[in-house]
Amino acid sequence: MKKLLILISTALMAILPLCAEESLFSFSAGISSGFPIYGKDSTISTGSEISNGNRVIIGTTAAINLNPIKHVSFYLGNDLLWDTTWNASEKSQKLHVSFPLGIKIYPGIGGLNCGLAYTLGFRYDNIKTDEAGEHNDSTPWGNGFKIQVEYNFAHEGSSKYLPSIGTYWNLMPRGNNSYDNLIVLYISANF
Repeated sequence: MKKLLILISTALMAILPLCAEESLFSFSAGISSGFPIYGKDSTISTGSEISNGNRVIIGTTAAINLNPIKHVSFYLGNDLLWDTTWNASEKSQKLHVSFPLGIKIYPGIGGLNCGLAYTLGFRYDNIKTDEAGEHNDSTPWGNGFKIQVEYNFAHEGSSKYLPSIGTYWNLMPRGNNSYDNLIVLYISANF
């Protein structure tokens, strides 16, 4: 097994300099924020019931990209979105975790691309409110999808370290015939 891994690693290292505009493999990581729309039966607290509450929605996105040709990129990633609302005595925290596996298509307009991904994920809730009581639980794992639009400034090859900006919509089932819709904006660095 070690010999096979060494052989594959050596072959990939030899191929990397031969790729046209981008490396065969690249990595991107960034920060995000968005707007989660919770399904009717998906959570016992959206945070809106907390009076004078402070709300923060922040997340991260990371992906390993396979760039076989200029107009197509495949990726495997991890998206996290943390939605928290709190005041002095109450809190409603929800952490969305998903693992997208997808494709990005570049239609030839600079670094503009559209993507579609299968996502596997869950949501963890940590809630303590007067109305809902105390609740620590996670939703069942669900199979959803992600549609995205992105502009990758590094795609044309002038520098692989230029950022990408984009938005995505992630539809995730949460059990009980309920779905979460996540609308997210992000900026990421490319390596």
